[in-house]
Amino acid sequence: MKSEPSSKRTENKIASGENSNSRKGLNVEIHPALLSENVNLIRHQDNPYLEHEKLYKITGASKVAKRYSRGLKFHEPGVLSKQIEEQRAQLAKQEEVKKQEDEIKKAKVRTGELPDKSIGEHNYLITSVPQIEWWDVSYVENTDTWEVKQKYEDCTIGLEESEEEDEKLKIPSLRYVQHPVPVTISESTEGQQVPKVYLVRKEQKKIRRNRRKLLREEHEEKVRLGLKPKPVPKVKLSNIMNVYQNSENISDPTSWEQTVKAQVEERHQKHVETNIRRHLEAQERKQELSAHHGASSTNSEFHCKVFLLSSLRNPKIRYKLATNSRQLKLRGVCLRVGEDGPGILVVIGSEKHCRFYSKLVLQRIKWTDSFLNSDTGQLTDCSNDVASLAWEGILKETRFHGWFMKECKSSAELNDILSQYDADWLYRLFEQENSTLCSTK
Repeated sequence: MKSEPSSKRTENKIASGENSNSRKGLNVEIHPALLSENVNLIRHQDNPYLEHEKLYKITGASKVAKRYSRGLKFHEPGVLSKQIEEQRAQLAKQEEVKKQEDEIKKAKVRTGELPDKSIGEHNYLITSVPQIEWWDVSYVENTDTWEVKQKYEDCTIGLEESEEEDEKLKIPSLRYVQHPVPVTISESTEGQQVPKVYLVRKEQKKIRRNRRKLLREEHEEKVRLGLKPKPVPKVKLSNIMNVYQNSENISDPTSWEQTVKAQVEERHQKHVETNIRRHLEAQERKQELSAHHGASSTNSEFHCKVFLLSSLRNPKIRYKLATNSRQLKLRGVCLRVGEDGPGILVVIGSEKHCRFYSKLVLQRIKWTDSFLNSDTGQLTDCSNDVASLAWEGILKETRFHGWFMKECKSSAELNDILSQYDADWLYRLFEQENSTLCSTK
């Protein structure tokens, strides 16, 4: 196949371009249907330019057409904000009403008119009193007349019956029911004594701490309300800039330093005076107490108790005797012959103190308890040690001005010590009772 020459191809392209340009724009030939006089040839369903008119007739106007037909409508200024403010005011009013109702409800709960739901009091409200309680229904034959079943009229009947019969009849058994003996409580409480409550050291500290906390809070509340003046700040040279935050301490620091030093000196002087006053008060109390004991000891009559001891070798017992004698301000002496020998104990004082000391010697001290000897490291047997009251009475005068304990080497030394205080009769009593104690030992 032979190709056409280039000059000929160019002429064909120019001819085809002229033909295409001639069919564009106003050069387009008119549609033959428009040239016809028959209007029915033009069908709307086939004309895309008239399609919207068909849809308008079927469904009415479209949303866009309706929006344009209505036109634009704008809100007046302030309408929306007014509506929002009204809604806020209505919500605030509802909140206030609800708050008032809650306050009224809480007040009624405090007064007891309404149950406290936070602790479940509404669960214990008695809506209606039943004719008979549910736990009594099984024991009653007729709930209207309250007639008890025949089995429970006599508690002694049916205790030995088998439980199978009870299970068949569906009635509770009396086999395990216990009837406690009623105790009569006297209503008169005039002669009854309320026992004292003794607190331990930890509880005492807790009560004191809580009491001081309440007093401090009360003082702070009075200061806050203006009933009491605000306490003066405790100023020192180290915190002067933090306490006085003003321009004066910068403009004239020397005067402020002198003021602070004066306050520190005033606080120190007050502290010293308080300590002196407390010391004087303690001295006065001590003098009053000593005067009271002196008055009781200067009576015309002295209560005296004499104890005879088979042995006084236990150091714990010696310590108890000496400590209680010193605490009770007693007079007298405690003498023993040798380390393991017998001894005599004399106490002179008020009737109350002598009675207390007598209970200590005869009841509280365990004379038969063994002890570990610190020198030998062996356990010492004290099963035969005893103590007895040899004499008690009233003395018009005595030469004992205090109480002391001494270990004598022999009976003669014991007699010499007692004779120095005009108490020879005590040695004779010691000699008489010594034989009895030795025989029991």
